[in-house]
Amino acid sequence: MISLHIEPTSKCTLRCPRCPRTEILERFGKKSLQLADLDIAAFENFVNVPVDRITMCGNVGDAIYHARLGDLISVCKKLSKSIRLITNGSYRNREWWQDICKKLTEDDVICFSIDGTPEVFTEYRINGDWASIKVGIEECVNSKAQVEWKYIPFSFNEHLITTAKQLSKSLGIDKFVVTPSDRWKINDPLRPSNNDLIGLRDSVQQEYKKQNQRDFIIDRECKKGQHHYISATGYYLPCCYSGDFRFYYKSMWWKARNKYDIRTTKLNEQIRNFREFYNTIQIKQPEYCIFNCGKC
Repeated sequence: MISLHIEPTSKCTLRCPRCPRTEILERFGKKSLQLADLDIAAFENFVNVPVDRITMCGNVGDAIYHARLGDLISVCKKLSKSIRLITNGSYRNREWWQDICKKLTEDDVICFSIDGTPEVFTEYRINGDWASIKVGIEECVNSKAQVEWKYIPFSFNEHLITTAKQLSKSLGIDKFVVTPSDRWKINDPLRPSNNDLIGLRDSVQQEYKKQNQRDFIIDRECKKGQHHYISATGYYLPCCYSGDFRFYYKSMWWKARNKYDIRTTKLNEQIRNFREFYNTIQIKQPEYCIFNCGKC
């Protein structure tokens, strides 16, 4: 079985400092970012093989801002055994959450990305709104779905992990997950002081940033076929890392993008394309693989 990671939309209300969306806007301006919702009909027609799980997240957007998210969830539920929806959860009202929760079952997961306690989490999740997030959590914990709180440690919140975990329990959340990041700039002020709270790929990425090269065997995270990615603009990629804007526009996935358009192809075709890519990955050593999946 395979898994899909889809980006329902490229829209978001936040301005997280280490998010590719924020970096794109700061570097290239508003015109550089195409606002799009994943075409539901095209997606449904594209998926023609059994799928084990569909993760709804993405590189630059927050899933809950797809204009027809309820309809997209209904399609995903037909195509997959389960879905995992990852969101910050800001700015949707109670009625909206009630409608979404009706579509979910005990096989599904809603994951709220909140980095800190209500008083400090907006130091990273800039423009986040705790009042509306809390409304979403209240509705989700009363639904059939499993609910998680995902917590990224930063310098401003690494001392608050226990407090946030206790809050998650009091809200009825099923699981509290600490997810160390590796999106650190050199000498990054947001970086935690505790090295145990740093992502596993950090050493690889830091070395690449300093030297712009590495010579090694790529430790392929895509090897189990669980990272097939579809962007909000409707293009297939082998994983979300290959959609990193720092590498994407120089890659074959962009230059030959018509070949990977979900409106004109099928998932089984793209799986064959992926296998061709995978079989030559060590020879070609794409930059996005070197940067994200290097073996220390």
